[in-house]
Amino acid sequence: MANTKQIRSKIKSVKNLQKIIKALEVVSTIKLQKLKDKTNRFKAFVMDFLNILQSLKDKVNLFDFDKTSRDPNGKRLIIVITSDKGLCGGINSKLLKHISGKYRDRREKTDIIAIGKKGLEFFIRDKWNVVGSLHLKDDTDADDLRSIFTFVRKALVSKSYAKIKVYFNFFKNTVTQIPLRFKLYPLDEESFEAFLRDLNIKLSSVHFKSPGDLVIEPNMEQFKQLLIQELVEHIIYNAVINNKTGEHAARMLAMKNAKDNCGNILGSLNLLYNKTRQGKITQEISEIVSAKIAIEQN
Repeated sequence: MANTKQIRSKIKSVKNLQKIIKALEVVSTIKLQKLKDKTNRFKAFVMDFLNILQSLKDKVNLFDFDKTSRDPNGKRLIIVITSDKGLCGGINSKLLKHISGKYRDRREKTDIIAIGKKGLEFFIRDKWNVVGSLHLKDDTDADDLRSIFTFVRKALVSKSYAKIKVYFNFFKNTVTQIPLRFKLYPLDEESFEAFLRDLNIKLSSVHFKSPGDLVIEPNMEQFKQLLIQELVEHIIYNAVINNKTGEHAARMLAMKNAKDNCGNILGSLNLLYNKTRQGKITQEISEIVSAKIAIEQN
């Protein structure tokens, strides 16, 4: 059995660890609130943008593309968004495990853009073809993603990929982060509407008086291409801030659970310390009594 000195040392170590964990929990709580506000503000912006697209639906069909211009069996581009840091539960591992299982047999025809250090480390370690990467700050804005946007825009214009998809964790609430994917190219109306339902986005019925009110410059094709590029960039940025918000929510809960576990361990160690100390006192009393009896008998 451990002596009281060893137990006191363990109690001190657990208390120090508990302080660190509590500090991490507080930091994640503060960052989570800021990111929730940012996510809600951007969601409002995206809804306005999508409502404009909805109002243009009869005039501009974003889902009408030339199917003969792409090779359905060609390469695919997968944009994977993970966290830069750990200690956030299993949100990274679940997403990466799903992608690995789905594309492992087709990895020679799959290019990866890894947004987030954890995803990048995973794909490099597993020898995937990583064509782009980016580390994220907590206050990431759209300008930080400019290199990714440029790469995707060129891929859309050149039609160099048969499919382009984005994978991320959607922040539903503090305790729930849902792995989602969306096919950025080719756009499909049915899957797009399903994606909006997953994001809890409901479009309003906003319409111009008549399609004749619209004057499109320089031409319809360029205008449609520009709208698609804007839509894709908004979806990627929305995915990034949702994933970042979910990361801090998961980390906050992980730290809370770790802090509670430290409390349970401290309770057990204090109980063990008291029992050990009581046992030593009882032993010393017994030795004193035995010595006294032995002296009296002599």
